[in-house]
Amino acid sequence: MTAYMIRRLVQAIPTLFGITLLSFLLMMAAPGDPIDLITFQQLNATPADKARMRRQLGLDQPPLVQYVYWLIGNDWTTVDVDGDGVGEIQGTRQGFLRGDLGNSIMQKRPVFDMLMERIPATLRLTLTALLLGYAVGIPLGVLAAVKHRSWFDQFARFFSVIGNALPSFWLALILIIIFSVRLGILPISGMRDLSRQDTTFFDDLPYMIMPVIVLSMGTIASISRFLRTETLEVLSQDYIRTAYAKGLSPHAVWWKHALRNALLPVATFIGPAIGFLLSGAVIVETIFAWPGMGRLVVNAVFERDYPLIMGSVVMSAVLFILGLLVSDILYALVDPRIRLR
Repeated sequence: MTAYMIRRLVQAIPTLFGITLLSFLLMMAAPGDPIDLITFQQLNATPADKARMRRQLGLDQPPLVQYVYWLIGNDWTTVDVDGDGVGEIQGTRQGFLRGDLGNSIMQKRPVFDMLMERIPATLRLTLTALLLGYAVGIPLGVLAAVKHRSWFDQFARFFSVIGNALPSFWLALILIIIFSVRLGILPISGMRDLSRQDTTFFDDLPYMIMPVIVLSMGTIASISRFLRTETLEVLSQDYIRTAYAKGLSPHAVWWKHALRNALLPVATFIGPAIGFLLSGAVIVETIFAWPGMGRLVVNAVFERDYPLIMGSVVMSAVLFILGLLVSDILYALVDPRIRLR
């Protein structure tokens, strides 16, 4: 198992670099210039000052050269506009390959520190949504299969279609209007009550209800649909008929014999689900003002904060790759016939 995990992590290295290269080129192709945003209120910033700041940040180089700078480092990190529109070099950047994600252009702070401050909030939201998705999606899919062609099956199929089709931003706004504006039973935004110093998980729970529901809707719909299809196929196998012939109760057949074999494709879904949740968290965290990594990415994109955008891409890619590794391990645990080689 350990050798397999190490081998998969080594194989993921080219994937990680491919993601960073593609993301960097797309980022550089997007319109906008961070220098214009930095000097927006600096009326005395001349074109020569902007050119010097752009040169100090390496933004005057071709995109591929800038990507190499981001990887291996260069003798610049960020600029500081102190009122005269003149940029200043603030140190030496080591580069991603040396363990340095650089400094934020706008906030002038290490990108790694900023991400570490936001990741706990994002993981709290996404992991809770993932657990809710599996906790609701698995029973819904199994019951839809065992009650094939009943009203419950029709409801589950309808829910799976609607759950995948509903835009997350629309559902979030509808929940805010109903439960916050009209009923007033849930807070509109934020992660906790700022008027209280010490809060627990249960104190923060009302702030999580709506974001978690929105974020888990797609996971519930996908898992219930996959599991319904797989359970229907499993229930038609000979060993299921043999279990019934032995006198086992329907519940024992459904949840002990059929479910474990039907869970195989669902176990592999956890990796893509993590990527889906991380991408969905960008919209959900922005709407609900959740102080997580997704909201940080949105602000970085609007501010053209290139180091912060790339740091967020790296962190998201690492979490996604780890999710795929967890999927492979769960696949082997669910099916003892599979060996990780």
